[in-house]
Amino acid sequence: MAGARPSAAAAPRLFDLRLPPLALLDGATVDPHHARVQWWGPETDLPVLERLGTQVDVEPAAPVVRATPLRAGTGAVLDPEIPTVVVIHALTGDARAAGPDGWWSPLIGPGRPLDPARIRILCANNLGSCYGSSGPLDPGWPATALSRLTPWDQARALWSLLDVLGIPTVRLATGASLGGMIALCLPVLRPGAVERLLPIGTSSAASAWVTGWNHVARQILRLDPGWPSDVGRGLELARQVAMLTYRAEPSLDARHHRRAGRQPEPPWALPIQSYLEHQGRKLRRRFDARPYLLQLEAMDTHDLDTPPPGTPDGPLHGFALCVDIDTDQLFTSAQVDVLADWLTARGVEARRATVRSPHGHDAFLIEWDALGPLVRQALGSTP
Repeated sequence: MAGARPSAAAAPRLFDLRLPPLALLDGATVDPHHARVQWWGPETDLPVLERLGTQVDVEPAAPVVRATPLRAGTGAVLDPEIPTVVVIHALTGDARAAGPDGWWSPLIGPGRPLDPARIRILCANNLGSCYGSSGPLDPGWPATALSRLTPWDQARALWSLLDVLGIPTVRLATGASLGGMIALCLPVLRPGAVERLLPIGTSSAASAWVTGWNHVARQILRLDPGWPSDVGRGLELARQVAMLTYRAEPSLDARHHRRAGRQPEPPWALPIQSYLEHQGRKLRRRFDARPYLLQLEAMDTHDLDTPPPGTPDGPLHGFALCVDIDTDQLFTSAQVDVLADWLTARGVEARRATVRSPHGHDAFLIEWDALGPLVRQALGSTP
């Protein structure tokens, strides 16, 4: 950029935007199509965002149901010269990556690896979720799409958002788990439009191991007497199963072994039992079984070798730093090696890194000292 760089906003903001109708790969159409996105970047973006969308007050994560469609914004686009980073959340996350309640807040902010004084950071709620973007709780969600969604659909929804914002290229796309799958789909859909990638704890295709665990979770959900509109205990139990795959044995033993010294609730329970019950209740309060099912379906259908019809067939170019977690039970180091080889074969300069942690898959939400340098490396230099 020529001249002085505009100053960064003091804090991240949430915006709701109306997007064009989105045709899903199963043939259904999402209309109206909405996105909730967290933005942090130069103050000069704010007048444009206020014309394109509606600012949302920051609030605790809770399912959002839209009774009426949003208005469509008009006549403005963001400065495409500002480098844009897209951060993509995992299965039950939301758009709030930064800020006091942000799930990646130690990595986003002034002086941090993703600095809004140097770049624009965007994080949108995934399509099919329940935190502000279009999903199965909305009146406009097609009934036929209750059990079929893919990361390709979710990546196409992100490109639709970026098009409305006037952002033709992305400096860096990053995410872990399902978020990493969606991030990987972005450059395949538009070769050359994503300069750099940071996929963490993810793969080029969902393995039978991952899909098997998701299958068990889905069956638990469907056994709940209130399925599909009033699921309670089923969602809690599905989350308990998932939590055992998100954490590694050393992490669980250190905090939740009967000898770890933690007082369980109720007192007669073992600490691990108390922990799992707490995690189940917490998700039941803040999520819904129908979007949970859809996000599992999206993860299961992930396969970079089966892009949508009409996807350009050409080299991807760019740079990727593919990161595994050494104790990850879901996405092993071998799977991340395969991913790096897949990207290399398609013209990407792919490198490998490992986060060493006792915490397993969830280390991407814990190991800030290890993740910070990797984010800086993946981002590269900025103007």
